[in-house]
Amino acid sequence: MRNSARWILAAFLTAMALPAQQPADSPWKRLDFLMGKWIGVAGEKDTPLGAGQGAYSFEPSLSGKIVIRRNEAAYDSGVRHEDLMVIYLEGAPRAIYFDSEGHTIRYNLAFPKAETAVFESDGTQPGPKYRLTYWMERGSLSGKFEVAAPGSDYKPYMNWRSKRQ
Repeated sequence: MRNSARWILAAFLTAMALPAQQPADSPWKRLDFLMGKWIGVAGEKDTPLGAGQGAYSFEPSLSGKIVIRRNEAAYDSGVRHEDLMVIYLEGAPRAIYFDSEGHTIRYNLAFPKAETAVFESDGTQPGPKYRLTYWMERGSLSGKFEVAAPGSDYKPYMNWRSKRQ
């Protein structure tokens, strides 16, 4: 009995470590490549805060009605950052983002090609525009965050590469 209990526990823990796969008819199917837990690294020239590392996750919640992204990062400069993003459907996919610096950003979500997701601020807020992009590249998840001052083009702010935990 002990061996079968261990086998069941091992199978359960293995299943929990795998990324959540959505049903074929799920509106979140295009986000499958993001689902799970990730470890990210940014080099010294990839951010204005210096080199950094962090962990983030994308996980379905509320019986698959939303997807939650949680993120924590620490930089060599001593800066720590936390944020939470809730991705939801309101006709089209949208997201709302909150961080430890007091920012709130409302995003529209687009999928310009397979295994690519672009979160672009919806323009209803005054001030700069923001764009957050994720894409799979040779087995790792890459990301970039860009900022555009009013009336200007997007400029890179931060880049990183991630591996699945």
